[in-house]
Amino acid sequence: MSLLLPLAALSMLAACEDLQFPRDVEETLETVLAEQKMTVAVSENPPWVVLADGHPPQGVEADLTRAFAEALGVSIEWKPLGAFAALEGLEKGDIDLAIGGFTRKDVTPVKSAAPSYVYFEESFVIGSRGPDALPDDIKGQQVFVPPDLPLAALVEKEGGIPVDQWAEDLSFAALPHWQLEEKDLTASEVTLKRAQHVVAVQQGENAWLMEIEGFLRDEAGTIGARLRASAP
Repeated sequence: MSLLLPLAALSMLAACEDLQFPRDVEETLETVLAEQKMTVAVSENPPWVVLADGHPPQGVEADLTRAFAEALGVSIEWKPLGAFAALEGLEKGDIDLAIGGFTRKDVTPVKSAAPSYVYFEESFVIGSRGPDALPDDIKGQQVFVPPDLPLAALVEKEGGIPVDQWAEDLSFAALPHWQLEEKDLTASEVTLKRAQHVVAVQQGENAWLMEIEGFLRDEAGTIGARLRASAP
């Protein structure tokens, strides 16, 4: 009996080691650290990811990825892809991370992709030139909508009239919340939509995902400033 007890303890210890959490099914974190390189699929979506021929990716998530790679002591191989190809490519195992201003809604339908936690929640709101002009609705009002933002239909749904030129006689603009202060606008109570931003990894790579999420939590307070610096 005295011999069986140590053997039982060793068996339990071995079982605990097998059940260590988090673990990577494909050992992504271990491989990235061993090879000192990570492969990142980048899908253009300014200001999150900006691609230009002959230049490395720019934008908020590209800069965050560089900082993450530097913290790990690894290099980056960039793979420019369309949004769907970037997310589907995770299934093959040759892409370690996919970025492109993805939202949780973009990632969750893709079977091979696992979203990170929501590291930044973006609200698209109606901003006003001054607190005295704050509307509780925008029916019949002209509202500036930047041409690069797909908000015109949402403005029309609220009864507003979208225009694509900002002018001195306009009082309202449809913008992401982080851009209002820069434009000297005050947020109204009209929210057009919200976007929960995530990055994506291959399903099952839990240790790798936890490493990325830890970095994003450390950087959470910088996202607004990074967006303002990257905005056109």
